[in-house]
Amino acid sequence: MVSSAQSVPRMLTDVRKADHTETSTSFLTLFNENPDNFISRFVIVDETWLHHFDHESKAQSMAWKNITYPPPRQFHAFASACKVMATVFWDSEGIVLIDYLEHDRTITVTYYADLIRKCRAAVKEKRRGKL
Repeated sequence: MVSSAQSVPRMLTDVRKADHTETSTSFLTLFNENPDNFISRFVIVDETWLHHFDHESKAQSMAWKNITYPPPRQFHAFASACKVMATVFWDSEGIVLIDYLEHDRTITVTYYADLIRKCRAAVKEKRRGKL
């Protein structure tokens, strides 16, 4: 079993406990209404950092390769200074939306609210009748 200490506080306040109870109760109600269609109604989101790597130069990639000789030695690739935050939304049918955070931009409440609106529009377009 995998747990994420980042997403679950160690000490839940009474308000947070009530929120968790209310959410769990609403999920249980949805499940009881239509157990066959329960999982397909969820959209999941996660963020990840994508790093740019320079694996080999163009000249190295054009080197001749022969099956009788060992391939040219590949050297360790070092991460460059560039990285991008990708936010991925998916459901039971696959990826709904991938958003790349602009360089030097911070995720704020406004940014995240706009992202949720983009996801809603993507679900509306790609999963007709799902909303």
